[in-house]
Formats: sequence, C-alpha cells, structure tokens
Amino acid sequence: MSSPAAPPVPPGGACVPPGAGRLLSPGVAPAIVGADARHLEALMVVMRASFDPAFGEAWSALQLGGTLAQGTSFARQAIDAAGVAQGFTLSRSAGPEVELLLIAVHPGQRGRGFGRSLLHTACHDAARRGAEEIFLEVRENNQTALALYRQAGFLGVGRRPDYYAGAAGARFAALTMRRRLDNSPA
Repeated sequence: MSSPAAPPVPPGGACVPPGAGRLLSPGVAPAIVGADARHLEALMVVMRASFDPAFGEAWSALQLGGTLAQGTSFARQAIDAAGVAQGFTLSRSAGPEVELLLIAVHPGQRGRGFGRSLLHTACHDAARRGAEEIFLEVRENNQTALALYRQAGFLGVGRRPDYYAGAAGARFAALTMRRRLDNSPA
C-alpha cells in the first residue's frame, strides 16, 4: 500500500531543516511519494547506482524487501517528472524514536534537492508517527552526506570505530547522528 505524499510543514514547524524547499537546481522539484514492496525493483535500481561497492553499504533485494514488509518500517521515493524513482528513504519506528536506515539518490540526480526533500519528508513522517527524535548512521568520510545532515539539524552523538570496510583494507567509523523533531536543542 502506497502512502500519500506528506503535506507541507508550515515554516517554523517541526522538521523544517534550514533551507528546506530550496532546491539546488531551479525548476527541479522532486515529487516525494510513498514506497512499499511493489516498488522494490525501482528502489533497487537506485540502490545499485547510489552506493559505492567499496564500502559494502548497499542492501540486497531480500534485505530491502524484508524491511519494507515490517510493520514498523516506512519508505518514500523521490520521482522525477517522468515518474522514475531517483531516490528513496527507508525508516523504522521504535517507540519515541525513528531510525533512518537508508537514504539514496541516483548519482545523476545529486545536487538537485532530491536528498534534501527526502530527508525533510523522513523527519516529517517520523514526527507524524509520534517520534521525538530521528537517528541515522553515516560513514565518517562521507562528507556530502554529513553536510546534508548537519544542515538539517542533525548532531553527532556516537561513533562506531572500524564499522565500514573500504578499498585496500581501509576501515571507517560509523557516526551516529540525532535530530530532535520538536526543533528544541539536541
């Protein structure tokens, strides 16, 4: 079952990251719509294109489909004007918290506001589900993602050393980040 697009959040409301609604490329406004198991193939196309295999971050279709089927999970996809998925988020509720498990944007669409719109909607969806906080983990050297998360109000709250494997045996920490959803200080 596909969920409806999230209604806009009024300026100053919970989950409005700095610069929300401002797209990096004029005229490109991704539509953010619900995603579920029926969209698995389209989401996997984005997954395979988005995650560098050197870090082993991409999920398999079995992992993604299984998580989509869980009652506590919810997903969104960013679609372009032709109706093609160009990005997605996958989140999971856990009481007063939501964990953003995955966010992916097709490399050819990066820098156009898809990631910002997806992240904003994930925060909004989490708040609508009653969550007080949203958490995520990011590879410590993923500077683009870190900049997006920091701009959206996420703060570092933990570090898992040597979590990600890179090329030639390099290891990278996973940084845990949190954002309160009531716009109060973290």
